[in-house]
Parts: sequence; C-alpha cells; structure tokens
Amino acid sequence: MAGRLTLPAVLILLLAACLPASGEIRISDDSGRTAVLEQAARRVVSLYAGHSENLLALGAGDAIAGVSASDDPILFPGVPVLPMRADGERILALRPDLVLLRPQGEAAAEGVIRLLEKAGVPVVSLSPPTWETMEAYLARLGALVGVADPALPWRETVSALERTVPAGKRPRVFLESSSRGLMTCSPSSWAARVIALAGGENAASGAVPLRLGSPLAPWGEERLLALAGEGIDVYLVQVGAMNPAAGDVMARPWISGLGNARIVPVPEELVSRPSLLRLEDGVEWLRGVLHPEGGKRP
Repeated sequence: MAGRLTLPAVLILLLAACLPASGEIRISDDSGRTAVLEQAARRVVSLYAGHSENLLALGAGDAIAGVSASDDPILFPGVPVLPMRADGERILALRPDLVLLRPQGEAAAEGVIRLLEKAGVPVVSLSPPTWETMEAYLARLGALVGVADPALPWRETVSALERTVPAGKRPRVFLESSSRGLMTCSPSSWAARVIALAGGENAASGAVPLRLGSPLAPWGEERLLALAGEGIDVYLVQVGAMNPAAGDVMARPWISGLGNARIVPVPEELVSRPSLLRLEDGVEWLRGVLHPEGGKRP
C-alpha cells in the first residue's frame, strides 16, 4: 500500500536509527589517553595477565596475538610470549591492531608506547579492576574486541557463587599477601571477596589499605600474633610475584605463635588476580580448604 510501511520495515528503520554511523570504537583509558579503533580489534597483544585472562573469559581468545611472560602458558598454547620488557619492534612484528597494558610500570615502557602510536597501533592502559569496578572494566574491554554485554558472564558467575556459599560456621582466615612488612588483603580487595564467597571470615577485616584502592594492607607480626590469640583457623600464604619469599614460611621464628592454625599456600592468581576466568576456580579451591567436608580438596 502506497505511503505505508510494513511492521518489519519500521523495525529495520528503528534499528538503523540506534546504530552508530560507523564501526568506530572510542575508549578513554586509565592513563588519560583516548584510543580510537576503526573496528573491533582482531589482533590484540596483552601485556598484563589479568587482561589476557579476562579476554579469554569473554570468548575473545582467538583475538589474542601475543601475551607477556607473566601469563600462564597453559591458557595460551601457541600464542607468542613476549618478555616482561618487550621492545616495540618485537611487538610490531606480531601485527597487532591493539596493545593492552596497565598503568603500573607504564613509565618504563614510555618509549615503546611512543613507537607503537607512531606506527598507528592503538595503546590502551586499563587498571586492574576492583570488585566494584569489574563491570565497568569488562564493558570497556568487551567493547574493544566487539563482545556484546561483556558484563553478563560476570553477573551470572557472581550470582551463582553467592547462592552456593557454604552454610554454617565460617572459619577465620588470615591471608598473607606479602611477607615484606607482613601485608594482608584490604577489606574491599578481590581476595577478601573470594574468602567471603568461599565461606570464610576475614580475620583481618579491620586492616587499612596501603593507599586508597590498594588491595594490600599493612599488618605486621605483632598484630598477627595478637590476632592468633583470638583465633585463626587457616593461615593462607599467597604464592606468586607479590610474595616471592612465601617458601620459607615454616622457618619463621614466630610461626609457632599461630597455634593450631592450618598453614596453606595458595597460588596468587586464584585469590588475588582480578580475573573472571579464575574466579569460580579460586572460590571452589578455597571452599575445599575451608569446608573440606563439602567442597573440592586442594
């Protein structure tokens, strides 16, 4: 009928009105740069393990063209591995259309970043997310690689874990994040959330972050022994880059002061890395430690 549109035609017109004029992606990063991509990235070099794992969790693993030496090689078979301080030419040889890094240590890579940008490769620096900023972080990360509703798997995973927190008494847990000055996890940190979802009680819930937003909180040996007097059921020793001296824990002169606390080493990536890919495994692993009668054994 002349002058009238069918319902499908109207829907198509409405959809077209909602679409951007082009496939351009514009992202403001955490270092003050604005990156512009003509389309979703298809060859991403990720220089931080957390970014790499979150891309994998979002189903964008095929877009990863290079990872850093801190990444788990089992997760990225066949993907080129760059040294911790990769030079720009080596990165460019991978033909990336996006390079991801984090602000921490970016100053040391200033020359590399200039070279990449001069070559026309967008560089995006994203801070490791906190629990509260994870959705916003995933939204930016997903937009860069063309993933629709990238926060959905995060919401679903957290909801499922919250529904299955073990009932009953919560064991009191102290996490040693770093032996240097004896640091623990700050109350709002990723690790503290994992402890809660695993059915544990953070014995150091009154810890004050090293600085605003830091996952680390100073505690000290004297306060630890006082806390042990009140009761600690499990003393978790984080093992990884943040706590390289974890291996000598049993040789420490104050270790007997922990009383009957079980001393359990835990891989850093399971409790402290803000990784959607690791979240479920980390919580289930810790549930096996805290509630061995009903969870997976470590």
